[in-house]
Amino acid sequence: MLSRLSKATVLVSALALLACPEKKTEPPAPPPEPPKPAVPAVLPAKPQPPTERAEKECASPIDPGPTQDVKIGERAAKLTGGHLVFTDKDADGELVIGVLGPVNEDSGENMLALKRYAKFFADEKVDAIVLTGDVGDIAAGITRVLKELAGTKVPVLAFAGNQECRAEFTDGVTAAQKDATNVVNMNVVRHVGFPEAVLLSLPGYHDPNYIKCSTGCRYFQSTIDDVTREAKEARAPVILVSHGPPRGAGNQALDFAGAAGNVGDEAIAKAIAEAKIPFGFASNIKEAGGRATADTAGATLVKEGTASKTLFVNPGPADTFGWEMNDGTKSVGMAAVFKLKGTDGQWKSFRMKPLTAAEKAEAKKLAPPARPSPEKEAAPEPPKDAPKTP
Repeated sequence: MLSRLSKATVLVSALALLACPEKKTEPPAPPPEPPKPAVPAVLPAKPQPPTERAEKECASPIDPGPTQDVKIGERAAKLTGGHLVFTDKDADGELVIGVLGPVNEDSGENMLALKRYAKFFADEKVDAIVLTGDVGDIAAGITRVLKELAGTKVPVLAFAGNQECRAEFTDGVTAAQKDATNVVNMNVVRHVGFPEAVLLSLPGYHDPNYIKCSTGCRYFQSTIDDVTREAKEARAPVILVSHGPPRGAGNQALDFAGAAGNVGDEAIAKAIAEAKIPFGFASNIKEAGGRATADTAGATLVKEGTASKTLFVNPGPADTFGWEMNDGTKSVGMAAVFKLKGTDGQWKSFRMKPLTAAEKAEAKKLAPPARPSPEKEAAPEPPKDAPKTP
Protein backbone atom coordinates (compact mmCIF):
# COMPACT_ATOMS: atom_id res chain seq x y z
CA MET A 1 0.00 0.00 0.00
CA LEU A 2 1.14 3.47 -0.85
CA SER A 3 1.82 5.83 1.94
CA ARG A 4 -0.28 8.89 2.33
CA LEU A 5 2.68 11.05 0.99
CA SER A 6 3.13 8.90 -2.05
CA LYS A 7 -0.57 9.12 -2.90
CA ALA A 8 -0.38 12.86 -2.70
CA THR A 9 2.61 12.95 -5.03
CA VAL A 10 0.89 10.79 -7.62
CA LEU A 11 -2.21 12.98 -7.46
CA VAL A 12 -0.23 16.18 -7.94
CA SER A 13 1.60 14.70 -10.91
CA ALA A 14 -1.65 13.63 -12.57
CA LEU A 15 -3.17 17.04 -12.08
CA ALA A 16 -0.06 18.62 -13.55
CA LEU A 17 -0.34 16.47 -16.65
CA LEU A 18 -3.98 17.43 -17.06
CA ALA A 19 -3.21 21.12 -16.63
CA CYS A 20 -0.45 21.20 -19.33
CA PRO A 21 -1.91 20.91 -22.83
CA GLU A 22 0.04 19.06 -25.49
CA LYS A 23 2.54 21.35 -27.24
CA LYS A 24 1.64 21.84 -30.99
CA THR A 25 4.27 21.96 -33.70
CA GLU A 26 4.05 25.20 -35.77
CA PRO A 27 4.35 24.80 -39.62
CA PRO A 28 7.51 26.28 -41.16
CA ALA A 29 7.20 29.89 -42.36
CA PRO A 30 6.82 30.27 -46.15
CA PRO A 31 9.90 31.53 -47.99
CA PRO A 32 9.93 35.30 -48.61
CA GLU A 33 8.56 36.43 -51.98
CA PRO A 34 11.18 37.58 -54.47
CA PRO A 35 11.28 41.38 -54.87
CA LYS A 36 9.07 42.69 -57.70
CA PRO A 37 10.90 44.44 -60.54
CA ALA A 38 10.60 48.19 -60.49
CA VAL A 39 8.03 49.57 -62.96
CA PRO A 40 9.78 51.89 -65.43
CA ALA A 41 8.57 55.49 -65.48
CA VAL A 42 7.91 55.26 -69.23
CA LEU A 43 6.65 52.01 -70.70
CA PRO A 44 8.39 50.91 -73.91
CA ALA A 45 6.43 51.74 -77.06
CA LYS A 46 4.61 48.92 -78.75
CA PRO A 47 6.28 47.77 -81.94
CA GLN A 48 4.72 49.46 -84.97
CA PRO A 49 4.16 47.82 -88.33
CA PRO A 50 6.77 48.83 -90.92
CA THR A 51 5.94 51.97 -92.90
CA GLU A 52 4.97 51.26 -96.49
CA ARG A 53 7.04 53.24 -98.94
CA ALA A 54 6.84 53.72 -102.67
CA GLU A 55 9.51 52.22 -104.90
CA LYS A 56 12.34 54.74 -105.30
CA GLU A 57 12.06 54.46 -109.06
CA CYS A 58 8.46 55.67 -108.69
CA ALA A 59 8.70 58.27 -105.94
CA SER A 60 12.11 58.92 -104.47
CA PRO A 61 12.24 60.34 -100.94
CA ILE A 62 12.68 64.10 -100.97
CA ASP A 63 16.05 63.88 -99.27
CA PRO A 64 18.90 66.40 -99.17
CA GLY A 65 22.16 65.73 -100.97
CA PRO A 66 25.23 67.45 -102.34
CA THR A 67 24.48 70.62 -104.31
CA GLN A 68 25.52 70.84 -107.93
CA ASP A 69 25.01 73.48 -110.59
CA VAL A 70 23.02 72.22 -113.58
CA LYS A 71 21.46 73.54 -116.76
CA ILE A 72 17.89 72.53 -117.54
CA GLY A 73 17.69 73.47 -121.16
CA GLU A 74 18.55 77.16 -121.17
CA ARG A 75 17.89 77.77 -117.47
CA ALA A 76 20.43 77.63 -114.65
CA ALA A 77 19.46 75.66 -111.58
CA LYS A 78 20.84 74.01 -108.47
CA LEU A 79 20.20 70.32 -107.84
CA THR A 80 20.32 69.20 -104.20
CA GLY A 81 19.16 65.64 -103.71
CA GLY A 82 15.47 65.57 -104.59
CA HIS A 83 15.32 69.38 -104.90
CA LEU A 84 15.78 71.30 -108.15
CA VAL A 85 15.75 75.09 -107.77
CA PHE A 86 15.93 77.54 -110.66
CA THR A 87 18.09 80.50 -109.75
CA ASP A 88 17.22 82.95 -112.52
CA LYS A 89 14.12 85.12 -112.10
CA ASP A 90 11.50 86.07 -114.66
CA ALA A 91 11.50 89.72 -115.64
CA ASP A 92 7.72 89.96 -115.27
CA GLY A 93 7.49 88.07 -111.97
CA GLU A 94 4.78 85.81 -113.38
CA LEU A 95 5.01 82.02 -113.55
CA VAL A 96 3.22 80.45 -116.53
CA ILE A 97 2.94 76.66 -116.72
CA GLY A 98 1.55 74.53 -119.54
CA VAL A 99 -0.38 71.55 -118.17
CA LEU A 100 -1.10 68.28 -119.98
CA GLY A 101 -3.18 65.30 -118.90
CA PRO A 102 -2.82 61.73 -120.19
CA VAL A 103 -1.23 61.36 -123.63
CA ASN A 104 -1.28 57.55 -123.25
CA GLU A 105 0.57 56.73 -126.50
CA ASP A 106 2.57 58.28 -129.31
CA SER A 107 0.02 57.68 -132.07
CA GLY A 108 0.23 59.91 -135.13
CA GLU A 109 -2.91 61.79 -134.04
CA ASN A 110 -1.49 62.37 -130.56
CA MET A 111 1.85 63.56 -131.92
CA LEU A 112 0.00 66.04 -134.12
CA ALA A 113 -1.95 67.23 -131.07
CA LEU A 114 1.31 67.73 -129.18
CA LYS A 115 2.48 70.09 -131.92
CA ARG A 116 -0.73 72.11 -131.44
CA TYR A 117 -0.24 72.17 -127.69
CA ALA A 118 3.37 73.29 -128.08
CA LYS A 119 2.22 76.23 -130.21
CA PHE A 120 -0.46 77.13 -127.67
CA PHE A 121 2.14 77.05 -124.90
CA ALA A 122 4.55 79.18 -126.94
CA ASP A 123 1.82 81.76 -127.60
CA GLU A 124 1.12 81.89 -123.86
CA LYS A 125 4.87 82.24 -123.14
CA VAL A 126 5.01 79.36 -120.67
CA ASP A 127 7.99 78.99 -118.35
CA ALA A 128 7.60 75.21 -118.05
CA ILE A 129 5.39 72.29 -119.10
CA VAL A 130 4.04 69.67 -116.69
CA LEU A 131 2.79 66.23 -117.78
CA THR A 132 0.58 64.84 -115.04
CA GLY A 133 1.08 61.11 -115.65
CA ASP A 134 0.16 58.49 -118.27
CA VAL A 135 2.77 59.85 -120.64
CA GLY A 136 2.87 56.58 -122.58
CA ASP A 137 2.80 52.82 -122.30
CA ILE A 138 6.26 51.88 -123.59
CA ALA A 139 9.69 53.51 -123.30
CA ALA A 140 10.02 54.40 -126.98
CA GLY A 141 6.63 56.11 -126.98
CA ILE A 142 7.42 58.05 -123.81
CA THR A 143 10.67 59.22 -125.37
CA ARG A 144 8.91 60.48 -128.49
CA VAL A 145 6.31 62.41 -126.48
CA LEU A 146 8.90 64.08 -124.27
CA LYS A 147 11.24 64.99 -127.10
CA GLU A 148 8.38 66.59 -129.05
CA LEU A 149 7.56 68.85 -126.10
CA ALA A 150 11.22 69.48 -125.35
CA GLY A 151 11.37 71.35 -128.63
CA THR A 152 9.75 74.27 -126.79
CA LYS A 153 13.11 74.74 -124.98
CA VAL A 154 11.40 75.23 -121.60
CA PRO A 155 11.68 72.72 -118.74
CA VAL A 156 9.48 69.68 -119.36
CA LEU A 157 8.50 68.08 -116.03
CA ALA A 158 7.02 64.57 -116.17
CA PHE A 159 6.06 61.84 -113.73
CA ALA A 160 4.32 58.46 -113.91
CA GLY A 161 0.58 57.92 -113.55
CA ASN A 162 -1.30 54.65 -113.19
CA GLN A 163 -0.42 53.36 -116.67
CA GLU A 164 3.38 53.23 -116.90
CA CYS A 165 5.57 50.33 -115.82
CA ARG A 166 8.50 51.56 -113.74
CA ALA A 167 11.26 50.47 -116.09
CA GLU A 168 9.43 51.69 -119.20
CA PHE A 169 9.00 55.14 -117.70
CA THR A 170 12.57 55.39 -116.44
CA ASP A 171 14.04 54.17 -119.72
CA GLY A 172 11.80 56.46 -121.76
CA VAL A 173 12.74 59.55 -119.77
CA THR A 174 16.44 58.67 -119.73
CA ALA A 175 16.49 58.24 -123.51
CA ALA A 176 14.77 61.61 -123.99
CA GLN A 177 17.28 63.32 -121.69
CA LYS A 178 20.19 62.24 -123.89
CA ASP A 179 19.02 64.67 -126.57
CA ALA A 180 16.91 67.05 -124.47
CA THR A 181 18.52 68.43 -121.32
CA ASN A 182 15.32 70.28 -120.42
CA VAL A 183 13.45 67.06 -119.53
CA VAL A 184 13.10 66.46 -115.78
CA ASN A 185 12.01 63.17 -114.16
CA MET A 186 9.68 64.17 -111.32
CA ASN A 187 9.60 60.60 -110.05
CA VAL A 188 13.10 61.39 -108.81
CA VAL A 189 13.18 65.18 -108.51
CA ARG A 190 10.09 65.69 -106.37
CA HIS A 191 10.60 69.38 -105.50
CA VAL A 192 11.03 71.89 -108.34
CA GLY A 193 11.43 75.46 -107.16
CA PHE A 194 10.82 78.54 -109.26
CA PRO A 195 11.22 82.05 -107.84
CA GLU A 196 7.43 82.42 -107.86
CA ALA A 197 6.29 78.96 -106.67
CA VAL A 198 7.29 75.44 -105.66
CA LEU A 199 6.01 72.38 -107.54
CA LEU A 200 5.76 69.17 -105.51
CA SER A 201 5.08 65.89 -107.29
CA LEU A 202 3.01 62.93 -106.11
CA PRO A 203 3.75 60.31 -108.79
CA GLY A 204 1.79 57.11 -109.30
CA TYR A 205 -1.66 56.22 -108.02
CA HIS A 206 -3.23 55.23 -104.70
CA ASP A 207 -5.59 52.42 -105.79
CA PRO A 208 -3.77 49.24 -106.87
CA ASN A 209 -6.92 48.04 -108.67
CA TYR A 210 -6.32 50.66 -111.35
CA ILE A 211 -2.56 50.45 -111.73
CA LYS A 212 -2.36 48.93 -115.18
CA CYS A 213 1.05 47.26 -114.92
CA SER A 214 2.21 44.77 -112.30
CA THR A 215 5.35 46.91 -111.87
CA GLY A 216 3.44 50.16 -111.96
CA CYS A 217 3.79 53.01 -109.49
CA ARG A 218 1.79 53.15 -106.29
CA TYR A 219 2.22 55.78 -103.61
CA PHE A 220 1.48 55.42 -99.89
CA GLN A 221 0.74 57.65 -96.93
CA SER A 222 4.49 58.08 -96.41
CA THR A 223 4.75 59.55 -99.92
CA ILE A 224 2.02 62.04 -99.09
CA ASP A 225 3.69 62.82 -95.75
CA ASP A 226 6.85 63.84 -97.63
CA VAL A 227 4.80 66.26 -99.73
CA THR A 228 3.01 67.64 -96.66
CA ARG A 229 6.32 68.30 -94.90
CA GLU A 230 7.83 69.99 -97.94
CA ALA A 231 4.73 72.13 -98.43
CA LYS A 232 4.84 73.35 -94.83
CA GLU A 233 8.49 74.31 -95.20
CA ALA A 234 8.13 76.04 -98.58
CA ARG A 235 8.75 79.78 -98.72
CA ALA A 236 6.69 80.31 -101.87
CA PRO A 237 3.18 79.27 -102.94
CA VAL A 238 2.95 75.51 -103.47
CA ILE A 239 1.53 73.73 -106.51
CA LEU A 240 0.81 70.03 -105.90
CA VAL A 241 1.06 68.07 -109.16
CA SER A 242 -0.42 64.57 -109.13
CA HIS A 243 -2.05 62.07 -111.45
CA GLY A 244 -5.03 61.28 -109.25
CA PRO A 245 -7.15 64.13 -107.88
CA PRO A 246 -8.15 64.77 -104.27
CA ARG A 247 -11.49 63.36 -103.13
CA GLY A 248 -14.25 65.83 -103.96
CA ALA A 249 -17.98 66.01 -103.41
CA GLY A 250 -20.62 66.21 -106.11
CA ASN A 251 -20.63 66.27 -109.88
CA GLN A 252 -18.66 69.51 -110.25
CA ALA A 253 -15.55 68.11 -108.56
CA LEU A 254 -12.40 67.20 -110.47
CA ASP A 255 -12.79 63.52 -109.49
CA PHE A 256 -16.41 62.92 -110.53
CA ALA A 257 -16.57 59.74 -112.61
CA GLY A 258 -20.23 59.46 -113.52
CA ALA A 259 -22.02 56.53 -111.93
CA ALA A 260 -18.92 55.74 -109.84
CA GLY A 261 -19.26 59.12 -108.14
CA ASN A 262 -16.28 60.85 -106.54
CA VAL A 263 -13.26 58.57 -106.79
CA GLY A 264 -10.37 60.81 -105.75
CA ASP A 265 -7.99 60.18 -102.86
CA GLU A 266 -9.15 61.42 -99.47
CA ALA A 267 -5.53 61.45 -98.25
CA ILE A 268 -4.62 64.07 -100.88
CA ALA A 269 -7.51 66.26 -99.79
CA LYS A 270 -6.37 65.99 -96.15
CA ALA A 271 -2.77 66.87 -97.07
CA ILE A 272 -3.90 69.94 -99.02
CA ALA A 273 -5.95 71.09 -96.03
CA GLU A 274 -3.24 70.36 -93.45
CA ALA A 275 -0.42 72.04 -95.37
CA LYS A 276 -2.66 74.81 -96.74
CA ILE A 277 -1.61 74.06 -100.33
CA PRO A 278 -3.27 76.70 -102.54
CA PHE A 279 -2.83 75.25 -106.03
CA GLY A 280 -2.83 71.87 -107.76
CA PHE A 281 -3.01 69.99 -111.07
CA ALA A 282 -4.48 66.48 -111.49
CA SER A 283 -5.86 64.73 -114.54
CA ASN A 284 -6.69 61.05 -114.13
CA ILE A 285 -10.48 61.42 -114.20
CA LYS A 286 -10.57 62.46 -117.82
CA GLU A 287 -14.30 63.14 -118.10
CA ALA A 288 -14.05 65.66 -115.24
CA GLY A 289 -11.42 67.68 -117.08
CA GLY A 290 -11.47 71.08 -118.70
CA ARG A 291 -12.42 72.76 -115.45
CA ALA A 292 -10.96 74.31 -112.31
CA THR A 293 -12.27 74.75 -108.78
CA ALA A 294 -11.36 76.97 -105.86
CA ASP A 295 -11.52 74.06 -103.42
CA THR A 296 -10.84 70.33 -103.47
CA ALA A 297 -14.49 69.52 -102.80
CA GLY A 298 -15.46 71.14 -106.10
CA ALA A 299 -18.05 73.43 -104.55
CA THR A 300 -16.84 76.54 -106.39
CA LEU A 301 -15.98 76.48 -110.09
CA VAL A 302 -13.48 79.09 -111.31
CA LYS A 303 -13.98 80.47 -114.80
CA GLU A 304 -11.07 80.88 -117.19
CA GLY A 305 -9.15 84.11 -116.72
CA THR A 306 -10.54 84.67 -113.20
CA ALA A 307 -7.95 85.30 -110.49
CA SER A 308 -8.23 83.13 -107.39
CA LYS A 309 -6.16 82.66 -104.23
CA THR A 310 -6.76 78.90 -104.47
CA LEU A 311 -7.08 76.99 -107.73
CA PHE A 312 -7.13 73.29 -108.62
CA VAL A 313 -7.05 72.41 -112.33
CA ASN A 314 -7.94 69.26 -114.27
CA PRO A 315 -6.61 69.97 -117.78
CA GLY A 316 -8.56 67.09 -119.32
CA PRO A 317 -7.23 64.27 -121.55
CA ALA A 318 -4.44 65.27 -123.93
CA ASP A 319 -5.00 62.25 -126.16
CA THR A 320 -7.24 62.40 -129.25
CA PHE A 321 -9.19 59.25 -128.44
CA GLY A 322 -12.50 61.02 -127.92
CA TRP A 323 -13.89 61.26 -124.39
CA GLU A 324 -17.45 62.12 -123.36
CA MET A 325 -17.01 64.88 -120.81
CA ASN A 326 -19.10 65.65 -117.74
CA ASP A 327 -20.09 69.00 -119.24
CA GLY A 328 -21.78 67.24 -122.17
CA THR A 329 -19.06 67.95 -124.72
CA LYS A 330 -16.68 65.52 -126.41
CA SER A 331 -12.94 65.93 -126.09
CA VAL A 332 -10.54 65.10 -128.92
CA GLY A 333 -7.58 66.58 -127.08
CA MET A 334 -7.21 69.21 -124.35
CA ALA A 335 -4.54 71.25 -122.59
CA ALA A 336 -4.41 74.09 -120.09
CA VAL A 337 -2.22 76.96 -118.96
CA PHE A 338 -1.85 78.07 -115.34
CA LYS A 339 -0.64 81.58 -114.51
CA LEU A 340 0.55 82.72 -111.10
CA LYS A 341 1.16 86.37 -110.24
CA GLY A 342 1.98 86.91 -106.59
CA THR A 343 -0.60 84.81 -104.75
CA ASP A 344 -3.26 84.94 -107.48
CA GLY A 345 -3.69 82.05 -109.90
CA GLN A 346 -5.79 81.79 -113.05
CA TRP A 347 -6.16 79.30 -115.87
CA LYS A 348 -6.96 78.98 -119.57
CA SER A 349 -8.10 75.94 -121.55
CA PHE A 350 -7.26 74.77 -125.06
CA ARG A 351 -9.37 72.26 -127.01
CA MET A 352 -8.39 70.46 -130.16
CA LYS A 353 -10.89 70.46 -133.01
CA PRO A 354 -11.71 67.24 -134.88
CA LEU A 355 -8.99 66.54 -137.43
CA THR A 356 -9.67 67.41 -141.02
CA ALA A 357 -8.88 64.98 -143.83
CA ALA A 358 -5.62 66.84 -144.51
CA GLU A 359 -4.66 66.70 -140.81
CA LYS A 360 -5.41 62.98 -140.67
CA ALA A 361 -3.06 62.48 -143.62
CA GLU A 362 -0.42 64.53 -141.79
CA ALA A 363 -0.96 62.45 -138.66
CA LYS A 364 -0.29 59.22 -140.54
CA LYS A 365 3.20 60.50 -141.32
CA LEU A 366 3.78 60.99 -137.59
CA ALA A 367 2.75 57.46 -136.63
CA PRO A 368 5.39 55.47 -134.75
CA PRO A 369 7.28 52.66 -136.49
CA ALA A 370 6.01 49.13 -136.06
CA ARG A 371 7.09 47.75 -132.70
CA PRO A 372 6.89 44.36 -131.03
CA SER A 373 4.32 44.18 -128.27
CA PRO A 374 5.92 44.89 -124.91
CA GLU A 375 6.34 41.79 -122.79
CA LYS A 376 4.96 42.74 -119.42
CA GLU A 377 2.82 41.09 -116.83
CA ALA A 378 -0.64 42.55 -116.68
CA ALA A 379 -1.96 43.91 -113.42
CA PRO A 380 -4.68 41.86 -111.69
CA GLU A 381 -8.24 42.53 -112.75
CA PRO A 382 -10.16 44.95 -110.51
CA PRO A 383 -12.73 43.35 -108.18
CA LYS A 384 -16.24 43.11 -109.57
CA ASP A 385 -17.58 45.72 -107.17
CA ALA A 386 -14.80 48.25 -107.88
CA PRO A 387 -15.90 51.50 -109.52
CA LYS A 388 -15.15 51.72 -113.22
CA THR A 389 -12.86 54.66 -113.78
CA PRO A 390 -10.40 55.33 -116.60
